[in-house]
Amino acid sequence: MKTRIILFAMVLVSNIFSQSYLDVIRPFSGMSGVSGAESGVGPATTAQSNAMLGNPALLSYSNQSFLAADMSLDQVSGISVFNTNTSEPSQEHGMRLNSLSYIYPVHVYRGAWVWGYSLQQVNSFNSIQEFSDTDTDSGDLFDYTHRHRSSGSLYALTAATSFLATMHTSVGFAVSYLTGNNTFDKIYTESDSEDNFTYSKYQDSLHFLPEYRGFSARVGVSSELTESVRLGAAIELPSRITVSESSSQNQTEWNDDGTRTVYMNEYSPALKYAVWGPWRLGIGVGFLADPLEVSVNYRFHSYSTSFMSSNLIDSFGADLDAVIDREIDQSIQDVHEFSASVLWSLAPMDLSFSASVMNDPLNYQLGNSLRLDTGVSYQLIFGLGFNLAFRSEQWQSDLNHLLVSGAERNVEVQNQFSQIQFGLKYIL
Repeated sequence: MKTRIILFAMVLVSNIFSQSYLDVIRPFSGMSGVSGAESGVGPATTAQSNAMLGNPALLSYSNQSFLAADMSLDQVSGISVFNTNTSEPSQEHGMRLNSLSYIYPVHVYRGAWVWGYSLQQVNSFNSIQEFSDTDTDSGDLFDYTHRHRSSGSLYALTAATSFLATMHTSVGFAVSYLTGNNTFDKIYTESDSEDNFTYSKYQDSLHFLPEYRGFSARVGVSSELTESVRLGAAIELPSRITVSESSSQNQTEWNDDGTRTVYMNEYSPALKYAVWGPWRLGIGVGFLADPLEVSVNYRFHSYSTSFMSSNLIDSFGADLDAVIDREIDQSIQDVHEFSASVLWSLAPMDLSFSASVMNDPLNYQLGNSLRLDTGVSYQLIFGLGFNLAFRSEQWQSDLNHLLVSGAERNVEVQNQFSQIQFGLKYIL
């Protein structure tokens, strides 16, 4: 038993405590956190407060000052598939602040000039991946569970402005201060359900907590070709995020006689480094036929240009930044995102729907990630409004692992992250 513990621990330590290209993309590749009640988040359609994280030029179409806030009830689940066996879904729930925003149109003699301020979630890192099985390949019979759990959020405190540069063209700028964290746990558990050993349970738990601080900026333009056709484009500059990452590992065995043996209980001081995110370029076209507004959009995420900046070295004494640059060239894919949205606006009620499909940075397969939004808002006559939205994101990932016996488990996880968002909007 002790031989199996030591071998497995060596595998986990070598995988977790070495920085890699995954540390570079981790702050930028979570689920999008914009408000689902404003589904038009592409470069071509009006999205009010969401425009600050999409195309800030669209702020110029806001003609009323308002305050808005919404909360979300989140559910994350994962279903693992090994060969033809499908597990029961693992699920967790939580509630949090999703966004808080203030829009203020400046009174000008001609044209439009609008300011916006917001605290919005940029990414949610929630995921749960779990696989349980019985290992018989080593000659010993024992049950085990292999589990990855990620949680946390990245928020943006944003200031943005947009103005009418010509009669039919608006320009917008936005800058954001980013803050958040990502708690990641990797847990391996063995249990002696057949009472073949002198222990009842063994657990190897790895935990690390990257904390994020940084900045991002966006520039956008929106042009009305005709009264019913609008073009939009936006560029998001590479975000710079400073990461302070601490980690710990604990290995414990619960014995049949009621005692407990601790093989390892270590804490590693924080590593500090900086990562630069992807360039993002979005273009779109919107079609307006009152009371409908329809858009189709495309956004390119240049993850292959991301990089790490640090003074760290790897376990062989090589410059870690150069090592990770090579890993990014070999392992990271650029992301292609296609989306469409529909807004039906007939005062005092708005209905919206949007869908997007994309690949993730580790997989070129388009459709690896799918997001759906639907929302309804109702504005009362004295200025107070309500909104309700549902968002669902689905994506595939792998939970492959190698048993101590040498047997390989190629496990596919079908992930789902869903939100029910509810909020208030008050027109000033």
